[in-house]
Amino acid sequence: MEHGTKQNAAAWAKVYQTSSFGNRYPTDGLVSLYYHFIKKDLENRSHPVKVLDFGCSHGANAAFFSELGFDVYGIDISKDAVDCCIVTHGFDKSRFRACDLLGDHLSVRELFGTFDLIIASECLYYFSQADFETLLLNFEDCMKEHAVIYANMHTWNHPLYRDYQHTPANAEGLVEIPASGTAALPLQVRIVADKHQMRQLFHRFEETAVVRSILELESECETLHFIGKKKTKTKPRCI
Repeated sequence: MEHGTKQNAAAWAKVYQTSSFGNRYPTDGLVSLYYHFIKKDLENRSHPVKVLDFGCSHGANAAFFSELGFDVYGIDISKDAVDCCIVTHGFDKSRFRACDLLGDHLSVRELFGTFDLIIASECLYYFSQADFETLLLNFEDCMKEHAVIYANMHTWNHPLYRDYQHTPANAEGLVEIPASGTAALPLQVRIVADKHQMRQLFHRFEETAVVRSILELESECETLHFIGKKKTKTKPRCI
């Protein structure tokens, strides 16, 4: 795990230890995107849909999918967040794990098996380029055939990041933001410029859609959402 990722992970673990910070509602846009893009790719399966919520926090996204009748599992860097998630929603504690996939060199497949849907919401922009790629490989490895992945990233059109648009990224591809995220932490983040860059980041998956959303709070908060599927490996042609 690279330095920037370690710094961000340690900061968020500390936040959950010292405050009640955590998501109470599903990620903005995720519910709508599920019904518009994800649902059709999960229908008519011969088994219950199995979902991994990576960066599950206090479990609002996991609870949404659980209410749909899906089998939900979760991973977060913070034990406090995972404990709260289990208690709040009554989840099976064997399906939720506080761990560091990168630092501990853990495989999602070895932890929980394979999945029909991977959710990585409000978390991937805290990882360096190298760690980001390692995580995507880990996700790809635990995705069943035709499995779906959802992830989001913020753009520079965001009140927390707008003033740092011309700040050079470090060697890890991260930009230092003095007060980033809802918890107002000094963190290193990875911001995308546009849909083209979003597609480049998730190139290893077959794209279903890249969707732009604007949440108007104190000012515009622009987010890009990627929905894709595991690529089907083509069989070599017989000659």
